[in-house]
Amino acid sequence: MPEIVPVLILMGLALAFTLLVTLVTFVFGPKHPTPEKLAPYECGIQEIEAPNQRFPVKYLVTGMLFIIFDVEAASIIPLAILMRQLKVQGFVELVIFAVVLIVPFFYIWRKGAFTWE
Repeated sequence: MPEIVPVLILMGLALAFTLLVTLVTFVFGPKHPTPEKLAPYECGIQEIEAPNQRFPVKYLVTGMLFIIFDVEAASIIPLAILMRQLKVQGFVELVIFAVVLIVPFFYIWRKGAFTWE
């Protein structure tokens, strides 16, 4: 227990600082809303007409999938570095991790998440 006390103190200080800064900005921040400040910001260009169809989010899904698989693939590197020390247990873990990574990949591939229309 005594070895985690400094970590708990640091976490408490971080939380206190976050709450203090948030409170200070609400209390002392400028409060002069104008219609321009309250309007949503869209690249500074006024909208000519409302869109007549929904925007596709396929590129967002592809981006999220890339991030997920990139982080998972980067997790293999430490395991590969320690492979000689881990021996059979490390190999089994690598195979399980690869299956956990490959099965969803093929699932979303079959669902068509990687196809562009």
